[in-house]
Amino acid sequence: MQSRTTDGELIPFKIKFVTLNLKAGTGGDIIILDSAVLVGGSKSKSELRNPDHFNNYTRNIRATAGDKIIKMHPLLVIEFNDASVIS
Repeated sequence: MQSRTTDGELIPFKIKFVTLNLKAGTGGDIIILDSAVLVGGSKSKSELRNPDHFNNYTRNIRATAGDKIIKMHPLLVIEFNDASVIS
């Protein structure tokens, strides 16, 4: 997910995962992104709201074809680069 080219550009990956939002009580949709990149880093620069990705076990990804950022849970990944993920 964090692989980069020699120029420092993120290398896109293919991912399939299940959505989940415990606060809203929603989820269960399967999302397939043929080309996505990891967004952000391990530390939040925002002092207003820290998403605390480490403790919440979430990551932000973005489809390379758009600007929408999607929060996902790594434990809910079904496939990564066409390989099945076993959890």
